[in-house]
Amino acid sequence: MSTDFRERLKEFYVQNSIHPQNFHCKNQKLCRSYAFQGKMTETKMSMVGSKYSIQYPKIVVVSLDPPSGQTGIFSQPHQRTTEYIATAHEAENYTVDRKNPHWMMTQIIVKDLLSLWGYKAQPGSALVTESYSGRIIENVSSFFAHVNVAKCSMNNPDRTQADEEVHMACSRSYLKGELIILEPEILITQGAVANRILGYMLTGHLVEERDLPISKEASFGDHSFLWLPMHHPARQLAKIREDWPYYLRAVRKWRKDESEKHQPNENIG
Repeated sequence: MSTDFRERLKEFYVQNSIHPQNFHCKNQKLCRSYAFQGKMTETKMSMVGSKYSIQYPKIVVVSLDPPSGQTGIFSQPHQRTTEYIATAHEAENYTVDRKNPHWMMTQIIVKDLLSLWGYKAQPGSALVTESYSGRIIENVSSFFAHVNVAKCSMNNPDRTQADEEVHMACSRSYLKGELIILEPEILITQGAVANRILGYMLTGHLVEERDLPISKEASFGDHSFLWLPMHHPARQLAKIREDWPYYLRAVRKWRKDESEKHQPNENIG
């Protein structure tokens, strides 16, 4: 159940002193030195949807930086907890509020993947391969988890990325631990930096823009999953649409292979 994953995630944040309501991160001096005007907003926890792991495969999306924490619905520490974040996202109407193309395309990507497992979208819902202008953007936040590589916001103007040192400090200290807890079956990474970080973590090799589209089976211990590195859904949407048939084939093949692995062996010795 999603509550189990949320509780384990909360314990992880507390044990590592990065819970937004009790923040004592070991890396904070470094990160604050890179924050715009020294004003860093402390941890925004990962989102775990209320129906994560129920009925559909566990899809985890990894992107780079949390949004600015100085204004908006995640500005206060209690608003940056997993439960609050999930509740807020699950209540959003992306057909009415279209201010965040990155998050809207993430919803469409996840929805199209869920449909491979029988998810019934609303008639006329937007598809990855077509323009979403004038179409319904279905909210599927309840069915997936979202993780930022950087735990804290540097509050850079114009949503500029945090410095590489911030990403490396967070990924070395926390990213793998979170992913182990979330037990992804399909792991999506978004954008060049996130792809490089996860490429090195999962395979020992950097994954560059020129390598896309690719898919790889990866694992944490005995737990294996399908990794889909993608272009950034806001900045390089045309490339995602061009590559989408490849990703669908990769997911269908992985699903078939996984199904065959778990079929009973009917051979008689």
